[in-house]
Amino acid sequence: MIHVAATNEPSENPLVSSTSSTEGADVDTTAVDSILIVSEHQNPSKIERHYGPLADISSQTTMVCLTPYESLDSITYRTVPTFGHRLVGICFMFVVALFEGIRNDYDAIVSISLLPYGCYALALRPFVGAPAHLGIIGADIDVHATAWYGPVVQAAIRRFDSISVPGSVHQQALLGFGVAATRISILSNAIDTEHYAPPPDPVESAYDFLWIGRFSEEKDPVLFVEALDELSAMGVEFRAAMLGNGAKRDEVERTIKAHDLGDVIKRPGWVDDPRQYYYDSDTFVLTSSRDALPLTLVEAMATGTASVVSPIGSVPDIAVNRETALVVDDRTPSAFADALCDLATNDQLRTRLGTNAIAVRDEFSYANARDDWRRILRTLADT
Repeated sequence: MIHVAATNEPSENPLVSSTSSTEGADVDTTAVDSILIVSEHQNPSKIERHYGPLADISSQTTMVCLTPYESLDSITYRTVPTFGHRLVGICFMFVVALFEGIRNDYDAIVSISLLPYGCYALALRPFVGAPAHLGIIGADIDVHATAWYGPVVQAAIRRFDSISVPGSVHQQALLGFGVAATRISILSNAIDTEHYAPPPDPVESAYDFLWIGRFSEEKDPVLFVEALDELSAMGVEFRAAMLGNGAKRDEVERTIKAHDLGDVIKRPGWVDDPRQYYYDSDTFVLTSSRDALPLTLVEAMATGTASVVSPIGSVPDIAVNRETALVVDDRTPSAFADALCDLATNDQLRTRLGTNAIAVRDEFSYANARDDWRRILRTLADT
């Protein structure tokens, strides 16, 4: 099968943009120009995607974290010691952030994920004397805000001076919690659009299907394996790759062995830069039961890879069924197998989905994320 490169032919595309690449470009953010970030990523490269655009528009950006992304020199890092235990380091982050915030003058405190980093930002706010921003992740709303302790979570969310969400679904959820619309912004889940570009020339695909993510319950990698088993039973031959690692790794391996799929599913583990896998694959598959707006989906679409997805979180903002992706409403192996079979046997449909999907590049660039952060800083300046 052939992976289709970018085309210069115009085509109507149904992607709905939640942001504008020019709106907010002239926003005066001089009143909020020194930022204290309290956050942590087990994958440090996410620092560049989440906070690089913010650092680009502020004169001073300091981040309290355990694992700095040293390649991004626009951020000053205050690295927290873990004393050999990650949980100890996460707890100690608040102490380091408190001393940093009191010792220096900051205009805003920024965090992503309510528990614990958003809670740290709220606790720091009176000591630092600066407004607090929360970047929502899927679990904040889909898990914590709907749990038995949900009212406490919703009350904490309402206390932030500004909140960013990845898409319209979580935006509507915040409005339902009683958060004022003026304090909610959609923040582009930005990717490096120059790096994750369609291949310059058509390439022969090595894989029919590609799955990337944590091997965790919410990502549901076992569903992907079971769908491939049903696809094999339908008589469809294929090659697949699964990139990632995590708690369900052993279960994935047992399922692959039980279905005798070891020879047709490559499992290289976690790959820091999956671009070549997008190039080498015909179809990207997202089986998550819960998610916000996965970067892997945005990357796959930006490279012109057709996708099969479940309509979770804000995925429907960019995945329009049979226009920019195949959307599987029924999260069962048979339903996914039917969708995979459709794309494996319909070159015209797969090509059209991949070509239409490239339009996400206009919405999820770093430039767009910088404009989103300008709007967020304006909200913080007005508090």
